[in-house]
This record gives sequence, C-alpha cells and structure tokens, in this order.
Amino acid sequence: MTVCRLYTPAMLAELVGVPLAAVRRWHRQGAIRAVHEVRRLPYFDFEEVAVARRLAELLLAGCSLRMIDRRLAELARLRPEIERPLADPAVVVEGRRLVLRRGDDLAEPGGQLLLDFDSRPEDAEDERQSVLSLVRAARHAAEGSSAAEHDGHDELSRLIARLEQEANDWEDEGELDRAADAYRAILMAAGPHAETDFALADVLYRAGDLSAARERYYMALELDEEYVEARASLGCVLAETGALERATATHEGALAYHGDFADVHYHLANTLERLERTDEAERHFRSFLALAPESPWAASARDRLAAIAAERKGSSRPRTARIGAIEAEPRQ
Repeated sequence: MTVCRLYTPAMLAELVGVPLAAVRRWHRQGAIRAVHEVRRLPYFDFEEVAVARRLAELLLAGCSLRMIDRRLAELARLRPEIERPLADPAVVVEGRRLVLRRGDDLAEPGGQLLLDFDSRPEDAEDERQSVLSLVRAARHAAEGSSAAEHDGHDELSRLIARLEQEANDWEDEGELDRAADAYRAILMAAGPHAETDFALADVLYRAGDLSAARERYYMALELDEEYVEARASLGCVLAETGALERATATHEGALAYHGDFADVHYHLANTLERLERTDEAERHFRSFLALAPESPWAASARDRLAAIAAERKGSSRPRTARIGAIEAEPRQ
C-alpha cells in the first residue's frame, strides 16, 4: 500500500491543531485507526482525519483527554451497536458533549442521560484508579497472547495498566515530570520495552530535557533498530542540540528503513540547509512534497524550494566585481 497522501501522527496533529501526544493517545486507544503501518509508524487516511477533527473539537472546547476517554467509553457502553462513535455520522459533537442525531433532532445517548464533559473534581482521583488502559489490552491482542498466559500475570498487568493510565493522565494535566516517573515505573516493573522508552522520551522532550530524551530514543532503538519514528525523533533532537552531522546520519538511517517517510525527508532537508548542502536539501524537499503534497508543512517546503531557486539564480550572475573586492582585501 502506498503511503502517498496519508498522514503520519505528527502531520495529523499539526493538521487538526492538537498536541502530538493526543494523537498518539487516541491511536493507542482505538479512537482513530491506522490504515497502514510501517515499522511501528502508523498512517491515517482522510476518514481518520475527520475523526481526529471531531476529537480535536472536544479538546479545544475544553474537554481534557481523560474526560474524552471516559465519555467515549460511556457512549460505547450505552450504545454498543455504534462500533466507532466518532466515525458514525449519527454522533454529533455539540460543544463539549456528544449527542445523537435522529432526523432533525438531537437526542441524548441512553435516553435522559446527556454526556456532560464537565467532570467533578472529586471524581478525578477515582477516575485515575478505575479507568483501565486500553494500551496493554491492545498490545496483548496484537501479540496473540492467550487468556491462559495472562492468568499468572494478572497482578502485574493491573499494575502496568494503572501506571499507563496515570502516565496518560499526568500528560493530560501537563505534569510531565510525574508522567515521566510513571513511565519509568512501568519500565522497572515490566522490563525494557521500545514503545515505553519512546513514550518516556517524548515526555522528556516536551519537558525540555533534551539530553535525557536523546538517551531514551537511543534506548528504544537499541531494543528495536527498525523503530523509524524513534529514529526520526532522535534526529530532530540531535538537530535541535546542534549535532547536525549526527542528525543527518540518523535521518538517513530512518530513510534506509522507510524511504517514504515524508516527515523525515522534511526534517532532513532543513538540517541539510543548515549544513549548506543545498542540492541535497532541495532533493529531500521535493521528495517530501511528492509524498505529502497536502501536509501542513507543504507550504513551508515550497517556500524553501523557491528561496533555493532564487539563491541559485542570484549566484549565477557575473561575480567579477565581488572577486575583485575579495582580492583587494588585505591577507590576514
């Protein structure tokens, strides 16, 4: 399946105007579904963009990510016939609420019950303890683990589920240090895991601890060298810290595993420009636009290509006067 005109998590987050962490959370929990995956990197089509926009409406209306999780679960319980509520045109986002469209009317799910996204403060701690993480269940399902294999690990599974939910909740509240502690506790309890190290690295990056984030991205890659999203993120951190040659090598490594990773072409092109390797930068900007012409970053890429063309045109003019000026300068 081609990945042209599909959206990576970073592109989708930029497109709908929400934090990247929100997109990853919605994907983990099944609210949005990848139509294709390459080496752990999910891709979303335009139908999933529409679902993400509805989730973004709720978020931007003032709902927390935890509130959205709880109310989607509540709607699923009340209306089990609706497989994916936000993909169903009968479900309407009305401010901070979800309601059902019935002809020209809007109805409350489950009769008189109206999904009110205003959670009471006293519910917050109970919510954190009671909401089970869908991440662990999805991971077990993907690995094809049998129910019998889980029986001996129920206590550990409950602990991991609780810690994952706490990490998500602390992220939601902007308590990134506490979220990082929760992810570290998961690693202590369950052992090394590439996706958990990646999640921890992202939290550390958002907290501004670039050095610690870099090391966790490295750890994720040590556990899974083909984890292209971790490799791409590592390249961005290296570029941000000024290690441009290493950033270039890291992004080129990501493309060696997944040559159609549009985000990497874009970030690599920007790094190559900083290194004054303009011809290579131009090539990667063009590759990016061929793969993702409707990306939120497409306008920026086109601007850079136009600037490169203008600079090249200007440099092709006769340089006699300039050469003379250089020769006239005293030698140091």
